[in-house]
Amino acid sequence: MRRGVIALDRAVGTVVALNLLAAGGALIAWQYGELPSDRITAGPFADPATAEWWPWATGAGGVLAILLGLWWLGRHLPRRVGGRFALPGGDRSGRLTADAHSAVDAAAQALARTPGIRDGSGQVVADRGQLVAELTCTIEPTADLDAVQAAAARTATELATVVALPTLHTRIRLRVARTDKSTPLPRVGTR
Repeated sequence: MRRGVIALDRAVGTVVALNLLAAGGALIAWQYGELPSDRITAGPFADPATAEWWPWATGAGGVLAILLGLWWLGRHLPRRVGGRFALPGGDRSGRLTADAHSAVDAAAQALARTPGIRDGSGQVVADRGQLVAELTCTIEPTADLDAVQAAAARTATELATVVALPTLHTRIRLRVARTDKSTPLPRVGTR
């Protein structure tokens, strides 16, 4: 996530928490008779469900809440960044660039050749203002975790050497497959 989204999450979380605390305190005070409810009047909003504007207001509020929720979810998605990065050096004829997406995907494919790892893919994303090489692999339920961990560490080191971007961090996500490919599934059907 980006820093702005994290700050917004914290601010909104604080406001919601404070409102819930205030509402809870008011309800407790009302329950024990500490709130003078006979002096509180709602005026024209005493029974809003019977007012003509009520269906329109609730519909508009619902649409606004849906749009705000979709925007909020969209801001939490990791951002894929451009894969071309400038390399140090170069000559007068041009600039040297590297495609980090290809290197990251190749590293994930190389990691997938490890026994116990079913498949792999990779991408470069921006996460909290940092460039992250994200490798995602699916491992077999019976995989040797020590061998997978050693292969993942080796792949991360090799990727850092190949890409040579000091600002690129590596994240390796391992998912466990639901079924083991090496174990045949029972046959279902007629004899």
